[in-house]
Amino acid sequence: MRYRFDYYALLGLFVLGFIIPGYNQTTSPAGKDSRLDLLIRKANSLVNTPANHDSVQVILNKADLLVSGSADQHLSIEILILKGVNKFNAADYEQAIDYFYQALDRSEQVHDSIQEAKANYNLGKVYNELEEYDESISFFEKSLKTSQTLKDSALVAKIFQNIAISYQNKKDISNALKYNEKANKLAVLIKDTVMIIDVTNNFGTIAYDQQKLDESLSFYRKALDLYRVINDKHGIAFAYNNIGLVYLDKKEYEKSLNYFNKSLALATELDLLDFKGDIYGNLTIYYEQIKDYKKAYYYYDQFNIVHDSLAGEKKHKMISQVQAKYQLQKNNRELEELKNKNQSQQNTINSAKSVQGYLVALALLFVILITATFYLLFKEKKLARELKLRTEELHHLNVSKDKFFSIIAHDLKNPFNVLVSYTSILKTDLQMFSDDELQQIISDLNQAAENGFNLLQNLLLWTRSQTNRIHVFKTNFNLSDIFEQVKSLVELNLLAKNQTLTLNIDQHLTVYADKDMISTILRNLVFNAIKFSSQGAEIVVKAELNGSSVRVDVIDSGIGIATENIEKLFMIDDNTTTQGTEGETGTGLGLVICREFIEKNDGSIWVKSKLGEGSAFSFTVPRGSDQGKASQKNSTDTENYQRAKRTGSTSTSV
Repeated sequence: MRYRFDYYALLGLFVLGFIIPGYNQTTSPAGKDSRLDLLIRKANSLVNTPANHDSVQVILNKADLLVSGSADQHLSIEILILKGVNKFNAADYEQAIDYFYQALDRSEQVHDSIQEAKANYNLGKVYNELEEYDESISFFEKSLKTSQTLKDSALVAKIFQNIAISYQNKKDISNALKYNEKANKLAVLIKDTVMIIDVTNNFGTIAYDQQKLDESLSFYRKALDLYRVINDKHGIAFAYNNIGLVYLDKKEYEKSLNYFNKSLALATELDLLDFKGDIYGNLTIYYEQIKDYKKAYYYYDQFNIVHDSLAGEKKHKMISQVQAKYQLQKNNRELEELKNKNQSQQNTINSAKSVQGYLVALALLFVILITATFYLLFKEKKLARELKLRTEELHHLNVSKDKFFSIIAHDLKNPFNVLVSYTSILKTDLQMFSDDELQQIISDLNQAAENGFNLLQNLLLWTRSQTNRIHVFKTNFNLSDIFEQVKSLVELNLLAKNQTLTLNIDQHLTVYADKDMISTILRNLVFNAIKFSSQGAEIVVKAELNGSSVRVDVIDSGIGIATENIEKLFMIDDNTTTQGTEGETGTGLGLVICREFIEKNDGSIWVKSKLGEGSAFSFTVPRGSDQGKASQKNSTDTENYQRAKRTGSTSTSV
């Protein structure tokens, strides 16, 4: 959703100068340096375009020098907010949040309600971008309270719209619809054309979340027509992408590809790097669905290039420190004000020469200071605990990153070594091989390609899980459908090893979970059972009710697992891999992904195994609410990925 969010960043700053009564008189009183006013106006006109970041920074630095010798705190705060929005549009969230907290701190000191509302509004946008939605809504509500007091309908409408987006990101569709409708009513009332279009687009994304594809498509087309009327190329690009996603869900592949290509062309023209990455991800899914794996590999590679270039944008640890710094400064200032107030009281008591009053005031001062001291100590300890927690999280992420690169360095090169070696030999010495030898080489090449593709799929799932880009969409569905799909996928593998797969499940057994994730879990477990079982073995998959949960078991009679390795199976930082019964290789990521997906669906996973006697992998998921009924229609296997890539609309920054 970032790009509608970024595109109108700070348009509200430019508009508010005209729509807030008395604003110009407050921030630019008569007699102010006209050069300073000119610099601020120029910064407002350029800041919405990320490509102008450096130019805007130079302009704001000049404005800062001019305002430094002035007593006008309001202009100083406005420059801070402009600096924050400039950094926000350049995706420098750490610096942006620092500027916004400075602006909030100063506006509270000088009791500037307008600037305080704008600072809270922009902080809400940053936290929404960082996917900390509860924090985002909290800041928006603070800004809303002030804006309603000021009777600023334009800003209130923008806040309603952004609150709707935060609720939508939390998958709270009811509140998302409520606030989006409020934003729509105000936008129509004040005749804000741009906001009306954005709200229309957001209605489309909400309908998409509800899998009301025809309704979603109608909203997106309406938004596209309106974007064309105002010649908004950014909006047109996002609308194209959204329409492409709907057609992809509807399996109308030709139309889907057409809109994705249109969106990519505009994103390239407008230099929207992050948005191009989203489109590459959508094209990867598109070509995977039509089984054009060569192009799927190409767009997956393009997606990773963009993703790597944007890595490290969201520095939560540093931002938490900025927030703590702001809170500590605020507490120190309140303590200083408290000291000054008590000193004034003490002077009054001394002038009255009242010994009794003096002792009472002194005792009161002592109690207040002690209370304030303990309060500050408590806050410092709390901040220290949070810092320790963040440090531990960072250590875990570093360990995961090291394992990730180790897997890429060690395992990804193996299939490509096979491909390069065989193709080099075939290129120069093709005639020297018999038909049987060529058949074996082709078989080996196919196996290497499949291993590489399976590794890339698992790496994609794991990296998206680690960056919270996989969202859970739980529904009631028939578990037997998943079993049958997995059985059809592994038929060739079963034939290759002369194995059998037995399914033991009630045809009407339903669960409440994310269908795509459960399919991924079951697929990984069955493939592992095949890999580690010998020729002619039987693999059993069964499911049964277990109280309020459904338990699934995947049982094989394969090589088993050593006791000391069982605890390492589901851990990325201490993971071991073993070759299959016929030399099959793996990365160990499959079981790590299974554990993370099970936890996201409120279940648990475990294994019982004995070396040389086979293994039984088991997991539980919540029981469905419609036992005995036909399964509901669910989204496609790529539903989660597509939703993670959907582009929504947000209001402008102020």
